[in-house]
Amino acid sequence: MHLASQSVLIALSFALADAAILDSTSQAPQLDWDTITPSRDLEYNDCYDGYKCARLEVPLDWTNSTDTRTAVIAIAKLPAVVSDDDPSFGGSIFVNPGGPGASGVSFVLSDGHDLQQYVDKPGRRHYEIFSWDPRGIGRTTPSSNCFRSDVVSRSAWQVEARGNGGLDKGIDSIKYGLALSKALSQRCKDSEKQWGDGMAFVNTPSVARDMVEMVDKVDELRKREGASKAEDDPRQELRKRTEEDDVPRLQYIGFSYGTALGNYFASLYPGRVGRMVLDGVVHADDYANGPGWLTNLHDTDEILEEFWRGCHQAGPSICTLATDSDASPSEIKTRFWSWVADLDDVPIPALSSSGTIVVITGDDIRKLVGSSLYNPIRTFKLLATTLHEAMKGNTTELVSNLMKFGHLPNLDTVCSDNNSTKPAAMIPESQSAVICGDGDDITDKDAGWWSKYVQRLMSKSKLFGSYWSNIRFSCSSWPFRPNLSFKGPFTTPKAHPNLVAGHPAAPLLFLSPRLDPVTPLNSARAMAANHPGAAVVVQESMGHCVIGTAPSDCTKNIVADYFESGTVPSEEVTCKTQCGPWDDNCSGYSPEAASTDEFASWQFQGNPLLFRQ
Repeated sequence: MHLASQSVLIALSFALADAAILDSTSQAPQLDWDTITPSRDLEYNDCYDGYKCARLEVPLDWTNSTDTRTAVIAIAKLPAVVSDDDPSFGGSIFVNPGGPGASGVSFVLSDGHDLQQYVDKPGRRHYEIFSWDPRGIGRTTPSSNCFRSDVVSRSAWQVEARGNGGLDKGIDSIKYGLALSKALSQRCKDSEKQWGDGMAFVNTPSVARDMVEMVDKVDELRKREGASKAEDDPRQELRKRTEEDDVPRLQYIGFSYGTALGNYFASLYPGRVGRMVLDGVVHADDYANGPGWLTNLHDTDEILEEFWRGCHQAGPSICTLATDSDASPSEIKTRFWSWVADLDDVPIPALSSSGTIVVITGDDIRKLVGSSLYNPIRTFKLLATTLHEAMKGNTTELVSNLMKFGHLPNLDTVCSDNNSTKPAAMIPESQSAVICGDGDDITDKDAGWWSKYVQRLMSKSKLFGSYWSNIRFSCSSWPFRPNLSFKGPFTTPKAHPNLVAGHPAAPLLFLSPRLDPVTPLNSARAMAANHPGAAVVVQESMGHCVIGTAPSDCTKNIVADYFESGTVPSEEVTCKTQCGPWDDNCSGYSPEAASTDEFASWQFQGNPLLFRQ
């Protein structure tokens, strides 16, 4: 089943609450969004180069019909390659890069064409790619931004936080970090007083409700414009039954945080689900309840072990970290960890390309290496070269990439950007507003509790545990609680392809790499078990999420077929890939084709759960 009135959302991934990503529209034509009039109905304007943009008004508080305040959602779509009345038109695919905190508008501009090619079946199904900046984020208003245009104050806060070091440094570091969190919370409360309330209304249940509204508005607009299908279209009878059901349904591909968003949507509004693909799956119960974020790092260090093994097997001509005298991968691994330990003990001074003074610690290296695990095909060779040069004393590329990933505050652009009218890229407090609002209240926890929490994550990953603990640590003093909350159960009733009210139209389809650094396969299996008839597809690859990290015709065909037919495999399926990280040419994924700038831009740039193609 597929309906033109249905919408597909691709919500992509998570982000850590202590860094910003680069705006993916920085090289695209700029648009003054204030020239687009907000409307309660969906009204598109031509924008950028071949895109359509709109600003949709929705209630700020979905729980209070007497509250007249609104949020204005920024929307952009890439039209399908066929017209709406073409028999092969498959409806809207909404795209959101998640974070939480990243701009869906920026994402559809940078990746919409690739996603469209992934889901389209030429001559049979063609989709438009639709995305939005969720509440509090990017061009959507009100903004969850506690610093507004004061980037100098923001940079000063980030530099002070960086100087405190990782949370694994001891109880004193945690105590100082708690004080910094309280100071940020005070800044955010003051900002809300000045600019108006908003941060209590940006969590995932509110975004899920916005999704229902957007699906309806897309359907209403299509009906207003009189879009129709040919009478001999084989889907005509299905459309008639949908009109009888009178409920536009959602089709969705969610990546990383987007899988949490999808799980919320399906659990809250199961009768509005048409298709749902969840790729790089978050354990929703762990995300929403308890200490939180304890299940993500199950496979992180194993991918690093694969890096050592692959490097040794490839040899020094391909992986520069290897030497001809290495008898085993453990010798490369030992050299690396010995060097990191030295940096923990004696950090090294360095300069950026503009002369900014920086100090590099072992914590910086762990963050950078952890970042590269998100897309090994793109980054492993470049990572090996960067580390090899740094270990020899040449830190130029190391500093450059740390800045691009957001692991080092880039102070070079503070003054030039201070009066910029460009929408902010991902910012920490927009992430915290969602993460802290979705999770349990942990503002009463003392330094001892946090020390144990950090150690729990360190026991799961030597590489990323300390860094990962910052996600929930950002909630240690968060002053806003949501007006709309959902803690589960994350489950759906049995799917009915004949569109039974209150039931999904198709089972959910879960995708996972064999090894994912932050959303492990066991989470996909656990979440799929909660949804009757759901299936898991395991791609034999490493990286964060499946789509965009390794080429696999097998996976692509399963996804495209699922959108067309709504059927899923009857049992867990494995899909091979065409190539891997150390291969000479990887079908358009060749690392040799990537510049060192791309080494950062392909990744999450400091945001551990932001998927990037």
